[in-house]
Order: sequence, then C-alpha cells, then structure tokens
Amino acid sequence: MKKKSLVLLLAFVLAFCLAACGGSAEPAEEPAEEPATEEVAEEPVEEETPAAPEDIVVDAENHTVTITAQLNGTFFDQSTMHYCVWKDGGVGDKAMFAAYCNSQDFYNAMVEAGGEPWNTTTDKIEDGEFTDGQKVEVTLKWDGQDTPVTMADSLKSADGPLDVDMRFSGNQQNNSDCGSGCIACLNSCWAGITSNAAYGFNAIDSGEVSAFLNDSVMPADGTDVRLTFTLK
Repeated sequence: MKKKSLVLLLAFVLAFCLAACGGSAEPAEEPAEEPATEEVAEEPVEEETPAAPEDIVVDAENHTVTITAQLNGTFFDQSTMHYCVWKDGGVGDKAMFAAYCNSQDFYNAMVEAGGEPWNTTTDKIEDGEFTDGQKVEVTLKWDGQDTPVTMADSLKSADGPLDVDMRFSGNQQNNSDCGSGCIACLNSCWAGITSNAAYGFNAIDSGEVSAFLNDSVMPADGTDVRLTFTLK
C-alpha cells in the first residue's frame, strides 16, 4: 500500500513539474519602434531684387554695362545727334533716350567693366574730325522685347540706315566741364562718353546726316528701355 502511494505521489509531482515548465514560455518580443523621421526645413529661396531704373549694372566678366533710359518719341520724326543723355544733363531733353543714371557714373562703370577711354585730357576735336577708341556694341531691350535690338536697327536716317561705329571716347573731364550729360552721341564728339566714329563731329547738327529713332522697331514714347554697352 505504501509502495502504491509513493508511485502516485511521484506521478503527481512529475505532472506538476511538466505543467510548470509549460507555463514558463518566454513572452513574445514587441516590434521595435521605427525611428522618427526628422523633417528637414527647406531653405528659403533668395529672390534677386530687380535693378532700380537709376542703377547701373556692371558685368566685368563679360565687359558689359547696362543702364535704363526713357524713350523720347519726339525723335521719331526730329533729327538729333544725342542718342542717350542723363535726364538731368544740359541736353537731357534733346536726346532719344533720357538715362536715369548720370554720365560720370556711366564713365566709371565703363572703366570698371574693363574699358580703356580714348581721350583722358581736355582736348577737343573740331568739326569734321573723328573720335577713336575701344569699340563698343550697343543693344536694347524693354518689357515684351527679350531679343536684343541692335543700336543700328533702332535708328534710321532720311536716306535709309544710319551707320554705327561706337567707341569708348572717354571725355570724362570735358563731359563734366560742359555739363551736357552725354552718354552716347551719334557722331564723333569731344563731350560724349561714347560716340559714333562713323561720322565726324557736327555731322548731324550741320544737316550733313540726319538721325531718327526707327518707329517700325522701337516701342512707344515714354517706354523704359535697357541699353547694354559691350566693350570689344
């Protein structure tokens, strides 16, 4: 009887151990949390401030100077030797384009762009004499006209096209002394910062040649036009 009781007790203990082992399973692992993605703030895009009309834009690498001037429609049918003049200069109202910048600042910008002025003295050329110096190409743009218009295409004479051979004449001191404000003249000149070597001094004012704005190409009176002078 005791032997039977011992066997039952051993069987009970074994069953208890097996039950205990079955309940000791390891808990399931919890899924790892994904690291939070940090939001990268976008850097603000810096917008380029457009140039004010009186600003002179110099690109020394490409040897250009760009200015803004207002077109004077008087010269669609009236001849003048004055292509571009500072609006507050002595002949600012006698030019095809009245520039917002003054001629002395324009001279300095041309030098900054790599220009070498021809006349650096107070010498003056006489009627019929020609200017010289570094060649300059002039082109024009305005709102709605993104393709550059050449200076030659912006002009005409009574006999057809006007010849254009612009030079960096210099004339800084003469320009300052006379107070004309001349930036670009349509014949050779002793006062214009740039002038046209295709014609001698006083050729247009004397009536030898006429020079008008080309109304089939240029915009309306009062339009702001950007003139770019490229040194060659």
